[in-house]
Amino acid sequence: MRRMWMAIAVFATGCDGISLDRLIRQHPPLTRLASEPGGANCALGGHAVHTGLDINDNGVLDDDEVATTTYACTTSVPGVLLSVRDEPPGANCAEGGKAYRAGHDLNGNDALEDSEVTSEAYGCASSEIVLTRVREQEPRVFPCHEGGSRVEAGQDVNGNGELDDSEVRASTILCVPNDAVRVRLTPAPPNQACPTPNTQVDVGTDANQDGVLANDEVADTLFVCQPLHTLMGNHHVRSAVDLAVLGGTSRIRGNLTFSTEALQQAVLPDLLQVEGALEILDTSLARVEMPSLRFVGSSLTVARNPALQTLTLGSSSLGPLWVQGQFSLVSNPALPTLTGVSAVTPRSSILIKDNANLDGGSFTHVAEHLASITLEDNAELSTIPFRNLQWLGGSLSLVRNPSLVNLSGTVLQQVGGDLLVQDNESLTSLSGMPELESVGGTLGIRSGPNLRSTTGLTALAQVGVLAFENNPVLESIEAFPELKRVTHGIRIDGNATLHGLWQFRSLQHLGFLVVRNNPTLSRLQGFSAIQTMTTLNLENNASLTDLSDFSSLRTLEELNVLSHEGLVRLDLHRLEAVTRSFAVTENPTLPNCLAVSLAARVIQGYAAEIRGNDTTATCD
Repeated sequence: MRRMWMAIAVFATGCDGISLDRLIRQHPPLTRLASEPGGANCALGGHAVHTGLDINDNGVLDDDEVATTTYACTTSVPGVLLSVRDEPPGANCAEGGKAYRAGHDLNGNDALEDSEVTSEAYGCASSEIVLTRVREQEPRVFPCHEGGSRVEAGQDVNGNGELDDSEVRASTILCVPNDAVRVRLTPAPPNQACPTPNTQVDVGTDANQDGVLANDEVADTLFVCQPLHTLMGNHHVRSAVDLAVLGGTSRIRGNLTFSTEALQQAVLPDLLQVEGALEILDTSLARVEMPSLRFVGSSLTVARNPALQTLTLGSSSLGPLWVQGQFSLVSNPALPTLTGVSAVTPRSSILIKDNANLDGGSFTHVAEHLASITLEDNAELSTIPFRNLQWLGGSLSLVRNPSLVNLSGTVLQQVGGDLLVQDNESLTSLSGMPELESVGGTLGIRSGPNLRSTTGLTALAQVGVLAFENNPVLESIEAFPELKRVTHGIRIDGNATLHGLWQFRSLQHLGFLVVRNNPTLSRLQGFSAIQTMTTLNLENNASLTDLSDFSSLRTLEELNVLSHEGLVRLDLHRLEAVTRSFAVTENPTLPNCLAVSLAARVIQGYAAEIRGNDTTATCD
């Protein structure tokens, strides 16, 4: 027992006089704040939060005692702090990255406490390689009328060794065969085109056949930006705190949605890519700025934001903002211009609708567009905002834009779908598209309250359907000097003051011709060269007296002449056959015997419908 107490005594006092208290006491943890200027760690500045143990027990956290450093960053919203710290490789980020935590500085100590955190996100590092691919560009599609090659570049996000459609981040077209295209990839530092390290993709042809793509052989240069911090999954911004955690994010691997009445501005200077949809819906935001944005993997929608005055998505001077889905700009009554979205280049439809003060700006990178464009109910829009658009695969709809004074604002040559011009109050003619050669669908000129002339489409050579409907002050249809082919037909309906049809004299064959409900139309001069038609349907044109202007017409499948108060003669002297249907009805001043005589000459094998005409008149 005596020896045990002696051992305890030695342990307590130590061999050199060190006390037990000093051996078992832990060094106190300390925190030190240091001002952090605006930069890579904190875009708007803030504080560096250093923590560690006070090893020398001097009550101060010395530099060599700092174990961890996080950043409490100032945000654009007063009272909201953003905490940024390194995230090691693991479950949250396979390759490591940054952890972003945000909340209100409730205790006012300029540091974000755990209890104050209300939103958290991870910005993960990524190291996908850049791939390219070359594929054929369809013949007769802008800009290579004889075919060419589309060169595409992007990161191999899914690691399958192939560049998939969803991974394309940049593209260009060369009017050469695929096997003549050469591509050169070079790592590049941050530059004007990419604010992050990137891959420069030079594209051209080996003109001198030396096996090297030299600088003077480069036809175009693309840049594939390297995202620094990737947020995995969707992110919904409902508050300033939700916005703050995106402060250092450059890529979102999901959807980004804004639906908040708690914010007046949203500025994300570092955001490069949103790989899902980007939606700004029903907010109180007055200012939205994402100047570095280069890619949206699905639809881009900005709708029903009554206070929105500043909208910057991408930068036209730095290159296109590729949008894989539809771009919709709808019901933003305070937005004054399209300048801030001039970089937007969608692969699907473009809808600009119900933006009361919108005028000015243009989609500068849209030169060819495979889908449709709709401009509708924009009260101040005075021109079509696609100054470089030459080829449109879908339809162009210009509907109820009361300040649209002409069709200028594009260099359109071809429209694959319909061209609809409807109810544009200030439009008096069709001037503004002097280079338009072809409309594959319907050229529909409808309900133009002040449209008096059809002049302007002087290069139009081909159209699917030509339709002039319900234009109350239109007096004549003319000025199509190059129109040589109407694939399906012409419809002229409900034009109250129309009295003449001109300049269809190059047409010899037509699918259908429907002329009805034009009370002042007395002549059909424009169709004197037509020899064959599928259907001729004339109905309720009160001033029409005869059909002698069809002086070359020889064959029809269907003939319908219905309800003409002033019709007194048919005069289809060269008509040889009506093969399927013949109806001449309810023409009270037309001698019935003229219809009977014509039917007997041109039909065979079916019964004609002839009624409601003047049965008292005689025929020579």
